[in-house]
Amino acid sequence: MDIKVRGGQVLSGEITPSGSKNSAVAVIPATVLFDKPVKLTNIPDITDVQSLIEILSKFGSKIKWDKRINELEIDNSKLSFENLDNESLGQMRGTSLLWGPMLARFGRVNFGQLPGGCTLGFRTLSPHYKAFTDLGVVVTSQNQGVLMDAKHASSGTVWLSEMSPTATENIVMFASKLPGVTKIIGAASEPQVQDLCNFLSSAGVNISGIGSNILTVEGAKSLSAVTHDILSDHYEITTFMAMAAVTGGEIKVKNAIPNHFGYINQIFARFGIEINYDGDTAVVKKGQKISLKYEESRKLMIVKAQPWPGLPVDILPLFIPLAIAAQHGHVLFHNWMYEAGLFWTSQLTKLGANIIMGDPHRVIVLAGSKLKGAKMEAPYIIRAVVAMVMATMVADGESEILNADVLYRGHPKFSENLKKLGASIREK
Repeated sequence: MDIKVRGGQVLSGEITPSGSKNSAVAVIPATVLFDKPVKLTNIPDITDVQSLIEILSKFGSKIKWDKRINELEIDNSKLSFENLDNESLGQMRGTSLLWGPMLARFGRVNFGQLPGGCTLGFRTLSPHYKAFTDLGVVVTSQNQGVLMDAKHASSGTVWLSEMSPTATENIVMFASKLPGVTKIIGAASEPQVQDLCNFLSSAGVNISGIGSNILTVEGAKSLSAVTHDILSDHYEITTFMAMAAVTGGEIKVKNAIPNHFGYINQIFARFGIEINYDGDTAVVKKGQKISLKYEESRKLMIVKAQPWPGLPVDILPLFIPLAIAAQHGHVLFHNWMYEAGLFWTSQLTKLGANIIMGDPHRVIVLAGSKLKGAKMEAPYIIRAVVAMVMATMVADGESEILNADVLYRGHPKFSENLKKLGASIREK
């Protein structure tokens, strides 16, 4: 899919974000733990959800997905993973989140193909392996796949080698059916991790420390059938706020979960953008001028991704167009996690942006460039493509972004939602 965007736009209006992609791709695998039907609401209509549904359906899940009301009913009572399809398992990183529930329910995992995902660079799975090993799981790597055996597993203490949301989620799901108490130290605390924990807690798993970096999970003998409402996507909420900021419009974002945005709003403030709230609706008022706020001891602004509750690495790209749109100054963006997470910024130079790559983890954006429409190639990184769309909206003329299908891994109805806000955007 290619998309064309006309520049010189001012977006305004009211929008409701979709359910969280990262919550959905954790909670859906967690339904494997249940031998009875589960209902999930506020499910986003994205390709990653579709892929997980197709995988589970192949192995006996009975699934009803009502896209009109974003509701998913899953019955895994007759699930079997005897003949896994390697092609399906390798197409998205979220399939690794089947490991924890599969070990908990069936005692073993046999993946002939390791999961893929966005082209962000090397993304190790070793924190998952080490955490499972700490609980007695035998992990054997072979060729491009992995075997795991939980025959002699037992509860205990896990020190995560990396504050990884997916590793945390995998161990939480495994521990949910493991007899005894498992303590996870160095756990990730992102909203999607909290959402998964709250889902399992409502089903009868005793989990303490939710939202902190130390989780305690007491395994449950059985889980109760529940209905769970997926959290609003904090990435998409940030996207709409950033769209308003860069175009100078006024956008109201419903279901914005204000308590998730303390630090993210501080980053907006450093660009001169104030985020207000009317209850749970975030409001970006029109006509705010982007201006860079330096720290006293520095002559440039630094925006660095950090573990939650800091700035999520996936949200970092959304602030790059704001730096470009400022009248003067310069901003250093630091993606410490992924060595290929910023190479895509070279595409923005085709619009006339002045960006210097310091090393694979850092770029410096010089503000004040006059942008003109151009043709760009989309990377396979969701929010990078969103940032490219943002930049084209403030460029003169029309731009084209080629191969932008990755948008629909994280943003359902992307173009349709932007059109509701007044955008001139079309897909082809």
